[in-house]
Amino acid sequence: MTVTRIFFAVLLLGFLLVLALKIRAQRRALGRSPVVLGRVGQGPLEFWFERLSPLGLLFWPATWLWIALGRVSLSDSPLRALGLVLIGGGAILSASSVFLMGRAWRIGIDPENRTDLAEHGPYRWIRHPIYSGWLAMLVGHVLVVPHPVVDVAALLTTAGVVVEALREERHLHRTFGERYARYARATGRFAPRLWGARR
Repeated sequence: MTVTRIFFAVLLLGFLLVLALKIRAQRRALGRSPVVLGRVGQGPLEFWFERLSPLGLLFWPATWLWIALGRVSLSDSPLRALGLVLIGGGAILSASSVFLMGRAWRIGIDPENRTDLAEHGPYRWIRHPIYSGWLAMLVGHVLVVPHPVVDVAALLTTAGVVVEALREERHLHRTFGERYARYARATGRFAPRLWGARR
């Protein structure tokens, strides 16, 4: 159990470090904050979704802190090891994809973003590898922390990730047109496309 709690402490510190470094790098590159919540919306639902969903994501770092402090019971199932692998692998995929996205990375949808499409690294095969990593982590949390609150939070976060991915794709279609349409046909949304169009 101690190793698992250390794992979650490292996960929390890594999350905070990646977020701080990337926001700082984007401020330097763009000359302004990469946090652009509320700039795109087509009605009150999207308006509130873009403001409340980042707050909902704070549930997970808080969970990591509680686990690290020993305040949360962990699963005794052999599946816990698989859950930790999914959380660790998902975290690495998400963190690396944040940096590979380069200048295009934002928190929120930026209507003024005219940076190039990210098409290298995992973006060659997956349109949303940051979210793919999160989805893997959510499955891992359900396996590691047997609690109904975690189960419900995982379902709600999954729904939020899917909604945000669809919103971003609509924005990118408007911004890049046919180029993005070709990219979307050749890649999977959250996992590599195993059949269909290839570039």
